[in-house]
Amino acid sequence: MSMPAKPPQRDSLAWHIPPLIRLFTRFAVWVWRWRGDREAQRPVLGRLASHVALVLTLVLFVVLGSIKYDFIVSASQAAGDLASRNANANVDALTTSSPRSYYRGRGNTGITRQAEAHTAIPDRPRLEIITYVVQPGDTAELIAQSFGLQPTTLMWSNPEMEKMPDLLQVGQVLTILPIDGVYHTVALSDTFESLAEKYKVTAEAITTCPFNTIPADGQLAVGDKLIIPGGTKPYVAREVTTYQGPVDTEVTGAGIFYWPASGVLTQGYWYGHRAIDIGGAVGSAIVASDGGYVSFAGWTDIGYGYLVVLDHANGFQTYYAHLSHIYVTEGETVYAGEVIGAMGSTGNSTGPHLHYEIRYNGYPTNPLIYLP
Repeated sequence: MSMPAKPPQRDSLAWHIPPLIRLFTRFAVWVWRWRGDREAQRPVLGRLASHVALVLTLVLFVVLGSIKYDFIVSASQAAGDLASRNANANVDALTTSSPRSYYRGRGNTGITRQAEAHTAIPDRPRLEIITYVVQPGDTAELIAQSFGLQPTTLMWSNPEMEKMPDLLQVGQVLTILPIDGVYHTVALSDTFESLAEKYKVTAEAITTCPFNTIPADGQLAVGDKLIIPGGTKPYVAREVTTYQGPVDTEVTGAGIFYWPASGVLTQGYWYGHRAIDIGGAVGSAIVASDGGYVSFAGWTDIGYGYLVVLDHANGFQTYYAHLSHIYVTEGETVYAGEVIGAMGSTGNSTGPHLHYEIRYNGYPTNPLIYLP
């Protein structure tokens, strides 16, 4: 429906134009009828009249343009109001009607975001100890994060995991504490004071922990379980037997390390995982990060599966674990970038990946510090 033109206001230019037009018209007619030497003055008066007519024409264009502009602005505002009302009506229909009735009225002609019937459940503290079965692809970090715990809590709550904290097996059952800390089995000589000193906490923290059942007489029984809130344990690095035989050619590493495999970083460096895990396909090439000699190559019984250790003769050693195949032998010299094995999932592993360590003087360091 067309919108009527908005009448000019008294204070606008359009309101004063009609009187001006009449005034200019009367003046032109008077000049044309002016008596005198008509024959001599007629050309001059004709030019004057034509000039006046031109001015009047320009004024008329200005007036019409002003009125048209007011009409366009009014129509645009009306269209905007109408679009806004339609949009609000659509939103109301979407929020108050069923999807079926909404699309029946407008036609399903586009792609819309699917409504998510999701109810946010607030996090609630767990009040008991539970268990979890390790699934394919799990890592200590992922499991701990899903329960709102630190990975070290998993390690210090499961004796078999504490021996190999970063090496899980599918189907392995883990104890999950409700809070971070250590899950301790009481030994013969344990007291609250000795446990507090051992795990670097206070005796009161143990006795007031709501998850612990403290005997009325305060005496601990051998075999009882206690949660030590905030407790910690010292780290103990795993060792493998190193090669002591002759070396083909002594090569000293440059101290510059390269990525040993292509893939996805599935687990980073943390207290109980002094390495990084690089996930990939079984059989993917594993290369030496730096030059050196093979100080270990073979199977291990401490969770690494098939393992290659390179000694770079400059204080650094690199570990390559869970291999499916080994292509080097102990004592052999290798150079940076040389293929030494293939990615696998041997030993304690939940999927194919490379467990990669950089040790300096036997102590594991964060590989991401050295890798480009």
